[in-house]
Amino acid sequence: MSTDRPSARGIIRRVTGEVTGRVVAAVDPDVVLAEVDVEALVERIDPEALLERIDPDRLLDRIDPNRLLDRVDPNRLLDRVDVDRLLDHVDADRLLDQVDPDRLLDRVDVDRFLDRVDPNRLLARVDVDALLAGVDLEALVRRSGVPEIVAESTNALGLRTLDLARRQLVSLDVLIDQVTDRLLRRDFSTEPAGPARLVQAGERRGDVQPGRRRSVTGHYAGPVTRLASIAADAAIVVSSFTVGVAGIDFLARVFLGLQADRAGFSPLAVAALVAWAFVYTFGGLAVAGRTVGKALVGNRVVTRDGRTISVRRAFLRTLAFPLSAVLGLGFLLALFHREHGTLHDLVAGTTVVYDWGERPVELSGPLTAYLDRQS
Repeated sequence: MSTDRPSARGIIRRVTGEVTGRVVAAVDPDVVLAEVDVEALVERIDPEALLERIDPDRLLDRIDPNRLLDRVDPNRLLDRVDVDRLLDHVDADRLLDQVDPDRLLDRVDVDRFLDRVDPNRLLARVDVDALLAGVDLEALVRRSGVPEIVAESTNALGLRTLDLARRQLVSLDVLIDQVTDRLLRRDFSTEPAGPARLVQAGERRGDVQPGRRRSVTGHYAGPVTRLASIAADAAIVVSSFTVGVAGIDFLARVFLGLQADRAGFSPLAVAALVAWAFVYTFGGLAVAGRTVGKALVGNRVVTRDGRTISVRRAFLRTLAFPLSAVLGLGFLLALFHREHGTLHDLVAGTTVVYDWGERPVELSGPLTAYLDRQS
């Protein structure tokens, strides 16, 4: 009986094979599929065994892949696929030829991508010259913030240099104050530091500020810085007036054919220079409380209690300035006055203080240490 079973099975297979072949040839599969519950059929079929008997490439030739993708959830498919293994079977360059990279970048989180990429390895494989040839370098530099960094660095360097020069002038002021106070037998430590609104209540010039450089922001400006600001303003007034006269002379000769008298300074020229000096000084004080020269040195004109000066006070101070200039006696008063006031300061009710804008006015470290020892 056991020897008959294999032969019986072979006969059955031949019979069913013949029948199946004839049935498949005679039956329209589409009609069968229309009548069959395909989902139930799929549940009873082993897909792996089916794939082993099907030529996938031949199947793909007969299927519309785009229509298939419309019905498949690609993300769910990717969750089940070994992507690295898939990429091993894909021609990446051929894939890139068929993809719109710009459209892909529009949908990709580039920052997230860069977080996972080794930039150095990427740059090692990139032709940098070819890459830069297609890059708008000006736009790249603007987005990197390099111009702002350079501007801030240059500005900071210029301000540090200016503050260094200012600090030397302030140091000379302090040393001269020390000498003057000793000559006049004044107690340096009890002298008022500055206007009440600009310094702390009760602050004196000799107050110690332990652990840091001594700050003199808002303190009365000394004679050296005041003299330096006057010299700077004088140079600016004369040079700007000279340039202006030369420009007017040039325009008069070119357009009007007039020739200026070069024999010397006429009374009219002197009057024009004085008028320009008045406008320059009054305009600077009325608008900003300081002229350009005072701004360079780091001084500002305020009322005696530290408020911003009014236009009236600016006018009076400018008008009284020549009184101080006569023989320089009005300026010498700044050496001995407790607030370093000049004659035109007393007339206008003003005083001059140290003011470097947002930056503190600090003495040098060695001078601070010296003053602390003297206190």
